[in-house]
Amino acid sequence: MYTPKRARLMFPSPIRLLTKRMLQKRYNSCQVPALLTNCSLQASRQVTIENLSDEVLLNIFRYYLDASPRFWLWLVHICRKWRRIVFASKRALRLRLLCTHGTPILSLKALDCWPTLPIVVHHGGSLALNPPAPEDEDNIMAALNQSDRVSSISLTVTSSLLEKLSAIEKPFSQLEDLVLLSRDSIRQTLPSAFRWGTRLRCLHLTRVAFPALLHLLYASTNLVDLQLHEVINPWHFSPEALTDALSGTPRLRSLSLHLLTTANYIALDLPLPPPPEKRIALPVLTRLSFRGIAEYLEGLVAGIDAPRLGDIEVTLFNEFIFDPSVLSAFIDRTEMQRSQLRAEILSSERAISISITQPEASTRLELQVSCEPLARQFSCLAEICDGLSAFLLGVEHLHIGATQPPRGQDDSDDEEWAKLIYPFRGAKSVHVAGDHSTNIVCALRSPHRLQPALHRLYIAQPGPRHAPLREAVVSFMTSCRLSGHPIEVEYEQLCHISGLRGTGPFSQPAPNEILSDDILLNIFQHYLDASPRCWP
Repeated sequence: MYTPKRARLMFPSPIRLLTKRMLQKRYNSCQVPALLTNCSLQASRQVTIENLSDEVLLNIFRYYLDASPRFWLWLVHICRKWRRIVFASKRALRLRLLCTHGTPILSLKALDCWPTLPIVVHHGGSLALNPPAPEDEDNIMAALNQSDRVSSISLTVTSSLLEKLSAIEKPFSQLEDLVLLSRDSIRQTLPSAFRWGTRLRCLHLTRVAFPALLHLLYASTNLVDLQLHEVINPWHFSPEALTDALSGTPRLRSLSLHLLTTANYIALDLPLPPPPEKRIALPVLTRLSFRGIAEYLEGLVAGIDAPRLGDIEVTLFNEFIFDPSVLSAFIDRTEMQRSQLRAEILSSERAISISITQPEASTRLELQVSCEPLARQFSCLAEICDGLSAFLLGVEHLHIGATQPPRGQDDSDDEEWAKLIYPFRGAKSVHVAGDHSTNIVCALRSPHRLQPALHRLYIAQPGPRHAPLREAVVSFMTSCRLSGHPIEVEYEQLCHISGLRGTGPFSQPAPNEILSDDILLNIFQHYLDASPRCWP
């Protein structure tokens, strides 16, 4: 096989042999022989890599390049045939010139060797990745100066790099993915010359702003994924201005909007503009994540129609609660399911969140209020849930978990839980777990909070006979029976109880001496409903 002189100089013979051996081994393993349907198994084992067709070689190349995009540089220096196949299939193999850590290939000479290949710049872009070092900045700028060839940028913007970016004059007309991050909570503003074209599909900005951001968004007609975290100041960009900019992105599927924290604008006392009178349509939007003040959310959802939206996550910074009917009307304009819903209320010492899901339809609504104290969060979420009561009536299974009780807990928490649980009065089963279990059961047994649809309660096994949780459970069961709506109670550690002596499923001993008559009767009824002959 002929090897060009240039290849012999760049790659010694052992490397060429290693590359061919790797591909020969892959060919002989299992995948390539399956492509040779007209050959017998014995014949396929005798075929060497030199006899493979261009199509089979292309499949082998694609296999390796999917895992190691840099591998194509080796392939084109093996022989003329391989070089021809690789460069004839640039789109199929997704050939790229990479500018990453440890890849100093993007000198001006290297860029001139392959003038038609797109450039990918990856130096950071997330908190898990290291920012570019000072010695990397020359490589980065050499790549970014070829702005008409750059297809993807994932970059952590440092102060020194920000000064050099002002030298870029031409727009990134071929850019498809842009991920920019500023570390250490420092908000950076890029120069106005840094802009992209209409090919952009993914835009993730974290503490990195643009002077004409809304204008650039309006022109991004192919944008699919938009993430603006700590970029927008709600006092400078109104919800109406943002929705007007989003009207130019009809293909948008995911929108994540995290406003600047309250510390940056809490001192300002400026009124927000009224909600827009005309709504924009985002026909394929499926995910919305919002973190910010309630007033901004009210204006945002009032100006958007997203019929396919099924994943909503809302975290409110302040205690002010907007009119919940605005959010309720917004949900009504989506395809979120209204039946067979599951809800989960999770409470810790500092935060409480509510998540409503529909597993079959993969829809989700998550609500959280970030304020102090915890009682205020209860009150705010209770107001929101009360405004969404028509939607929450579709919740059939409710899970309530509290990992840690709030400081200064007292009996008044029962009423707080009762207000929060009441909008879920259509739930058929409730699962209670955690340190708040006694308060939650007491809230359920409140006479004016009884839920007639509830017929089953799952709860962790109570402690001793006179423990508060055990007494609350017995009192709740008694109240339900007297009201004409008896319920079943299942303990998590007693779901396989076998406490009666005899044969069959009840042949194991169990500590039934610690259970009250009411609980024993409930357990007997559970088993006799399924197996009436077990009563002896």
